[in-house]
Amino acid sequence: MPIALIGAAIGAAGMVGSSLISSSANSHVANVAAANNAANNKLSQDQYNATKGLIQPYVDKGNTAADALQGFLGLGGDPAKTQAAFDSYLGSTGYQFTRQQGIDAATQSAAGAGLLNSGGALKALQDRGTGLAQQYGQSYVDNLGGVANRGTSAINALTGAGAANVAGQTANNNTGTAARTSAITANGAIAGGLINGLASTAGKLIGASSFGASSFGGGNALTGASTPFNQPGYAPFGG
Repeated sequence: MPIALIGAAIGAAGMVGSSLISSSANSHVANVAAANNAANNKLSQDQYNATKGLIQPYVDKGNTAADALQGFLGLGGDPAKTQAAFDSYLGSTGYQFTRQQGIDAATQSAAGAGLLNSGGALKALQDRGTGLAQQYGQSYVDNLGGVANRGTSAINALTGAGAANVAGQTANNNTGTAARTSAITANGAIAGGLINGLASTAGKLIGASSFGASSFGGGNALTGASTPFNQPGYAPFGG
């Protein structure tokens, strides 16, 4: 086989091998990018889930407090449930004890002055009870408002965590998509280059083969063709 053919064949084999290696490397990069993308998305989702687990109880308590506050203010809810919740609050804060202490003190004072059954003594007892109820009622509203506000803050925090999770995963997906797109484009360029290279090499091989046939013993119009002038028995004019 002529040296030119051997060299061209080796070159073609080298192009194929180089293309396969480059294509495999690009595919590996794309696979690594996809794996990293999935891992980062999982990390982002796990972080959000952990954050939600910490914040959600405050959201739930805030919603409960908001419902109780609306019911206490007459803005909805179950009146019986609202009254039961307020009574429970009064019972847990020592309201009854404080109220009774006030009544006993006012009664003793009125009795000492000889006014136990007077209208003034009864009004004083009523005013004290009313004032104490208003005081505890306002405290109840303030406490419910505080819990409801913490719930609102928790909702805002959870919303922010969710937005950060979405942004993080979107960025991860965009990065992974860009890496895969780049690998696909690169592999396409490699394939196109390989096809062009092989086509060029094939042309050289065909050309080299034709040249070898004509130069090393092949027939042509001047040396190998059969004509009347080289047939046996031919004699030139005048011979």
